[in-house]
Amino acid sequence: MSLKEKIALLKKLTKNELIEICKNYGIKGYSGLSQAKLAEHIAKRLNLNLKEIRDLVNNYIEQRLVSKVYDARDHFLLKKIRIEHFSEDMIIADVAGYRVKIANLGKEDFSYSCDEKCADYVYQVRKRRYPFCKHYPAVLAELVYQGLVDPNNLNHIHGKVLEALLELVEERKKEDGLLKPGGRDIENTLKQLIEDYVEISKQNSKIAREKYNSSPEKVFEILTEKAFQLLEFDTIARTKESGWDLLIIGTHATPPYIAVVECKTASSGVYDYITRNPDYLIRLKTYCIDLVKEKLLGVYKDYVRYMVVVGPDFPKEIERYTLQFRHMTEGIKLSFFPARTLVYLVKRYRENPILTHDILEHLFDSEKVVREEDVDRLFEDANRRIDNLTDLVRQRLRERFRDLSARTADACFIKMDEVLLQTLIYEILENLQPDLVKMGKKSTTGVTTINLKHDYYEIWNRVLKGLVEEFVKLLKEESDTQEKRTELKEELIKFLELR
Repeated sequence: MSLKEKIALLKKLTKNELIEICKNYGIKGYSGLSQAKLAEHIAKRLNLNLKEIRDLVNNYIEQRLVSKVYDARDHFLLKKIRIEHFSEDMIIADVAGYRVKIANLGKEDFSYSCDEKCADYVYQVRKRRYPFCKHYPAVLAELVYQGLVDPNNLNHIHGKVLEALLELVEERKKEDGLLKPGGRDIENTLKQLIEDYVEISKQNSKIAREKYNSSPEKVFEILTEKAFQLLEFDTIARTKESGWDLLIIGTHATPPYIAVVECKTASSGVYDYITRNPDYLIRLKTYCIDLVKEKLLGVYKDYVRYMVVVGPDFPKEIERYTLQFRHMTEGIKLSFFPARTLVYLVKRYRENPILTHDILEHLFDSEKVVREEDVDRLFEDANRRIDNLTDLVRQRLRERFRDLSARTADACFIKMDEVLLQTLIYEILENLQPDLVKMGKKSTTGVTTINLKHDYYEIWNRVLKGLVEEFVKLLKEESDTQEKRTELKEELIKFLELR
């Protein structure tokens, strides 16, 4: 077996990938070695045959390419790709300001180029470390989405790489209403968070690559977005290389709010960079003010109220910088979410989804490191609020029912017309806002609009059960006490001349 062949194969991997192999296979003495020396060091000590090493290297390369497809996700889903020219032998596209040219797609004489300002293309693709940058699969996804190319005839795109590309296209089609939604995979996402989220926050590259085909940093950002989506937040992920990682939108709150999220991993299990370098607050200020708030207009500016740092954990002393940050940003509050706390919050919420965006806002407003006991208090508060809301609508129903009963009830019926029924329903809905209902009027017609917050189905369940219970109770009371003659009885007595 040729040692040179082993070394040649291993040299195709990056230094970080080689270090990961050392850790996974228990190879010592790799510290301080260059990429080339590291490949030689591993080749001499790795107890695998040539075929096994080739499979290992190919697996890393495939994971690397899948990661490039995932990196194209935000550009594609946010529709940042414009096909400027399409023909059989030439494709020209703009991807968020990066110009991509593809010649002879699907053919042997294929070639492609990306903008000179694309560092990935200049330093990786040109040096043959990667076959493509993230802008290439972004263009391909757009071409497949528009039905312009055969997805099974794309250069460098096959196997798991093709599967990842087609998943992106399917996701976009669902968002655009072109495919019937298959429903969110809540169970699997929750399983990923419970099993992997904390470990990935500590930069566990083995789990990140083997299960998610990407780096721990990228996977942590993706799973953080999924975690907040499971709390029914709207989210927007960044599309640029630098800046904030995620926007959380409390759409159901009154008024809505936006939290700017920065995701940070740390191999030590504690992210303490801010305590060692307080000037980092300036960068966080730039993220939420310059890159978000100042780009919005009108009332949307006022929605930007919170900055959140999510990481494996945080030291208690980090909280002393929250007041400084609020002064720097003229009112934006900074809080810290440990990965374990976020998993605990999501797990509890999926078991008992009773937290509204208004209640969850207390966590963003806390200006502290959020702990599990803070989450427990939220659920206690939520239960009290639901009980109070249920009591309120039951009381309103009773008051309205008594009025109707006094005017229209007899021994058999409580009589109401369509207008009375609509009025009763409208008054109950009014008492359910803003918790479960958002009501307004169309500016053009003046017609009342009623938006039901379907994400709060469990709160609806408890409130409506209380309302039905009260309604049945009122019917029973009426049945037990009402003695007024019915119209039918009155008519029969009249015809029979019994009075």
